[in-house]
Amino acid sequence: MSKKPLPRKTRVVNRGYQYSRKKEDKVKNITVTLKDIDSTIIYYIENVIQPSVIENKENVKVPLLYGSVERWKSIKRDGYLRDKKNKIITPAILFKRTTLDINKNLPQDKLDANNPHMYYTFEKKYSKQNIYDRLDAQIGVISQKEYYNVSFPDYVILNYNFIIWTSYIEQMNSLIEKFTYSDGAYWGNPDKMRFKSTIDSFDDATEIGDTERLIRTTFNVNLTGYLLSEKGNDNRPTTNKFLTPQQVNFNEKIVEEINDV
Repeated sequence: MSKKPLPRKTRVVNRGYQYSRKKEDKVKNITVTLKDIDSTIIYYIENVIQPSVIENKENVKVPLLYGSVERWKSIKRDGYLRDKKNKIITPAILFKRTTLDINKNLPQDKLDANNPHMYYTFEKKYSKQNIYDRLDAQIGVISQKEYYNVSFPDYVILNYNFIIWTSYIEQMNSLIEKFTYSDGAYWGNPDKMRFKSTIDSFDDATEIGDTERLIRTTFNVNLTGYLLSEKGNDNRPTTNKFLTPQQVNFNEKIVEEINDV
């Protein structure tokens, strides 16, 4: 049998949890998407590993490409990529996300995914509401603090397949050495997010191509990451804001018997 809602006068409502974030709120909802994790790989390779080879006595930057459906079909058919002029693209690095597994080593009990009750909480240090005022301190009004609750993310392990093409074995050796040095590092942008990486063994460099010399090596990279959508299954945001009270008032009442309270 369903219970009737309490009358309005007897309801206990915490207005601090009903704060609107539409006005003057510059704190963005915290989200981590698959696209964000893909972007960390691109950032790390292009800005940290910085793959390059010596070509005709010049240092040539190796382009990094994401394996779209069209590119992947071309690789399966020919074993390499061609540009618009039908010329083999070399040197080049291509990668593609292949699998996503739930990380069982970091179990997460959300109690109820549709109504999560487990959060990370952080405080926004400075705001218009959190200003020290000498007059407020004299009358017992304290600065109001802003807190944000962020739902726990889903911990995952993502696998990426990489293919490297070069013209010479010496070039391939140089690139393999660069990637090997980054095994076990945290890949990503230090100002945003980073994820622990592990690199599987490299396949032996094989020579392919009938008319053009081409060396190819493949390897896999595993990233230990996490995902957090902007909204949950009930369409409520996964980042919520609440405020502390500015003043607490106590009333005194003298009674003769405890039963009169």
